[in-house]
Amino acid sequence: MANLRKEQLLGKVLDAMREGGWLPSVLEGTHPYLIQAVHQEHFVFRIRLYIWNCTHGGTNRAADEYRIQFTDAPVARWGELTLVLGWHDEAGVFVGWDVAAHDGRTAYSSSAQVKESTLQAAHDRAFAMQEKGNEIVVAFQPAFFVDYALGLTSLHQSVGAYGDQALLNQLDQVDDTALAQVRDETRRVVIQQIARRYRASHFRGTVLSAYGHRCAFCGIQLGLLDAAHIVPVFSPGSSDEVNNGIALCKTHHHAYDSNLVAFDVDYRILVNEPRMTQLWQRGEGGGTQEFRAALSQYVILPADPRNYPGRLYIERSLEVRQWDL
Repeated sequence: MANLRKEQLLGKVLDAMREGGWLPSVLEGTHPYLIQAVHQEHFVFRIRLYIWNCTHGGTNRAADEYRIQFTDAPVARWGELTLVLGWHDEAGVFVGWDVAAHDGRTAYSSSAQVKESTLQAAHDRAFAMQEKGNEIVVAFQPAFFVDYALGLTSLHQSVGAYGDQALLNQLDQVDDTALAQVRDETRRVVIQQIARRYRASHFRGTVLSAYGHRCAFCGIQLGLLDAAHIVPVFSPGSSDEVNNGIALCKTHHHAYDSNLVAFDVDYRILVNEPRMTQLWQRGEGGGTQEFRAALSQYVILPADPRNYPGRLYIERSLEVRQWDL
């Protein structure tokens, strides 16, 4: 298992923050790092980042125990969100510890531990939590970095809250009934948000894989893809099935959601001509020729016919989007 350099560990964090919709900038470039993060909604956070490789403890440790070794004493500072993290490269997950349990205690607590089973569970199911002494250890995939940071206090809340937080060990089973059992409102919101991202992440991975990570409208890849719902996600009849999804590049996803383009049950790609006329009349028709030229005539379908857009989903989508064919 590779041990990453500090700048590589920082890079893992910055990539995860960007994936979660934050725009990070490094204010202090030596460990522990100070990062300023601007959210899409213009909320600004300052994050004090302590991060190490998460490695096996060696021959004197239990076979299933991994840890980070403190080289700097974690210190919580006013006005900063303090993260104490490990990165396990083989599992591809972060591990977070409660700074309050290790605040300034390098001389007495030179490392923080996590079980191998917790790392494996996070690798397999996105999120995993472990009760350890007087704290809760959290392991999570990079896609959930923002949710972890925003829910930091609640996620590491005392052991008495572990029953609620254990829902995060089984995100695929979190529903309204399970959430209703969480009495603490703050924890309920955190769990609900992470469960929502889990469903979105699973949907995205399934759809992009089905389409070969290629835009179904123009064929572009380049890591510029989204998984779009055919029937909009908040509309009756929508679902997270792959047959209600289509891989689209950023431009064509926005064009699809803004009703500039659609496709019919024969998979023909359609351009909203009245909408085009309106844009020309408002002086916003620039690039029309290039836009049309980039569109395929038909949807570029998945290799497996079982993943094709479902006819009922297409019909419902055209109805919801008010296409009169």
